[in-house]
Formats: sequence, C-alpha cells, structure tokens
Amino acid sequence: MKKTFLNLFILLISICSYSQEKQLLPKGVIVDSVKIANTDNESYAVYLPSLYRREVPSAIVFIFDPGGRGKAGVEPFILAAETYKYILVCSNNSKNGPIDVNLEIANRLFESVSTEFNLNPSELYISGFSGGARLASNIAVNSVAFQGVIACGASFNEMDKFNLQEASFSYVGMVGDKDMNYHEMIQNEEWLNKMEVKNTLFISHQVHTWPSQKEMLRAFDWLEIQAYKNSIRKSNETTIKRIYDENLKIADSLKANNEMISAVTEYERCNVINDNREGEKIKTTIESIKKSKEYKSQITKRDQIAVLENEITSLILDQFDKELKVAKSEDDFKFWRTELKKLENRKAKSNDVAIKNMVDRIQFMIKGLVYESAHESKRNFQNDKLLYCTELEKVIQLYDEK
Repeated sequence: MKKTFLNLFILLISICSYSQEKQLLPKGVIVDSVKIANTDNESYAVYLPSLYRREVPSAIVFIFDPGGRGKAGVEPFILAAETYKYILVCSNNSKNGPIDVNLEIANRLFESVSTEFNLNPSELYISGFSGGARLASNIAVNSVAFQGVIACGASFNEMDKFNLQEASFSYVGMVGDKDMNYHEMIQNEEWLNKMEVKNTLFISHQVHTWPSQKEMLRAFDWLEIQAYKNSIRKSNETTIKRIYDENLKIADSLKANNEMISAVTEYERCNVINDNREGEKIKTTIESIKKSKEYKSQITKRDQIAVLENEITSLILDQFDKELKVAKSEDDFKFWRTELKKLENRKAKSNDVAIKNMVDRIQFMIKGLVYESAHESKRNFQNDKLLYCTELEKVIQLYDEK
C-alpha cells in the first residue's frame, strides 16, 4: 500500500509539472488504446469531451472495468463527460484478480495519464464496476487524491470499510435490483451513513452490469452538487434547478407507480440537492408516504424477501464451499439440480416482481461464484478444483437453456 501512496503523490506532483508538448488526441470519440510509457503491453482507453481545451486544467475520471475492457468502461460515462467536461480514462489491463497486481497497474496508469493531460488536482474522480469498483474504492480509501468515488455493482473490500473514518471523498453507489450485490450495496449505504461519509445510492431495474449513460449522468449530477458545496466548482443555479426538477419528476413518477420505497429515496435526494429550500413541502410528502399502507406493506415484503434470500444464499454458499474444498460433488450434483429447479419454479409461478428479482439475483450469484472460482483455480494451478467448477458450470448451463 505504501507504493500506492507514493504514486498518488507522484500523480499530484506530475499534474503541476504537466507540459503542453504532448500528443494530440481527437475530441468526442473513444481512443481505444493509448500506450503507457515504459511498459510492454499496457494501455488505456481515453475520451476527451468535445469542449476539452488543453490549456485549461480538466476534471478526470479514472475507470476500472473487471474485464480490462477500456472502451466498455468509458462508454457509460460519455453523456456525463460531455455535460460536465470530464476526461475519461479506463485501463485495458486491470481486471479481476490479485489486488497487488492491479494496484501496480493502476499506479502506472496514474503516472502516465498525469503527465499526458493537464489535470485539475481538485477534480480527480475514480470509478469501477464489480471487481473494478472494489479496486477503485480501495484506492480512494487509501489516498487523499480523489474527490469522488462512483462504485457500480459492488462496494468495498471488508478491510477497506474500517478505514473510512478519514474518508475525504463523496461516494456514489449504483446497483440494479436484479444484481447479485443488491443487498450488499444497501448495507454499504447504511455503513457509509454510520461512518458519516457523504454518499447516495442509485437503484435501477438492471442486472449486474455497467449503468446506462442516463443513469451515470444522474450520479454525476449528484457529484456536481457536492462539488458546489465543497467549493470545488462555482455554484450554478441553472444546473441546480435542472437537477432538482429532474429528480423531483422521477420521485413523483415513482410515487404514481406505487414504488413507495424508491419514491421516498428520491424525495430525500431532492431535499439534499436543493438545500431544503422546499423542505417543508418535500418533508410533508415523505411523511405522508411513510404513513401509507402501501409503503408499510412494501417495507414488510422487502424485509421478508431479504430474510428468504439470505437463507437460500447461505445454503448454496455452504454447499459450494464444502464441495470446492474436496473438489467434487458427492451426489453427482443432485443438490444443484434440485436447487436450480426450485429457483426456476419459484420464478415461473410468482407474479411478484420482487420475487422474480430475488431469483435473478441468486441465479446470477451462483454463476458468478462458479465462474470466479474457476478462474482463481486456474491461476493457482488447482486443476482438481478447476475441473469441479467446469462440471458444475455445465449443470448450470442446462437450466439457463430451459
């Protein structure tokens, strides 16, 4: 971790020593592969907003995709980059794997980019999806360089959570209600509130994937408000009104659609955006919703599903850990066929969207668990465990095809 601190210091110093004599890159398009100096095969994808000016220090988002797909990591941010003039940079080499390896890759990325572009040291942001989100959060926790974190589909490694007392960044969590890490992100929001870290959580109707450009813009709208409050950017009343009006419209739409829990979240976000200037009106609306039968019923159902999901997940994880330890299934994968069939039937027979979403989360969790374990076994040359995971994947695929 000392190396991370060192190179983040280099990042800030390099910004101050930036030279205009650098290669010219096109604006408004993704450049797939910019080589990192003094490396054999490391590179990054970059996007310069249409209004980018080399002579003006720029805000930047460092992005980490779990598969090392630079272009795929940049694409969700383009609308936000054009709106707020952010440079976007995503590593083509950092991917799910050992943290130490990824930190070394990230350090070389920071050093290369900081000497290539004219950056504003007060507007450095970091983001990632899934394993990339965990890496981005780890770097942010262990440095003071970044103003904001955008974590998509995953939160912190457990040890990082306990280093948040001195966190100086604003944090945006983003997750889909069909994402296997849905409950993790909700619990993460509660933890961040407890640690008094300025944060918000956006929940969409998605699986485990990068958010859409429209959703990502909402994340950067929220970060823009934080930048105003922290005097990082000059406050803009037109922008504040636009963000507030759009969030209020979403809140009203959720309320009309009887999505009461989500509506309360959006109304509360409106209060934060507008510094409580219409606080009494919003407060009355929130109190009214929370007293309604619909809201109370949805809270009860949410809690019941969380308990059920935890029971099913614990059963599956215990079985997988037991079998992976010995690298075989004692019953020729009968347990898995039975449980996968139960999940399939539960989803088919239910008209409740919340139940269907729960099944989607568990099914994706199983696939992700086996996939990651297979790759870890391969990296560690544990061929017996790799073979076990491969056979289990075949069983899972049979139910995917039904």
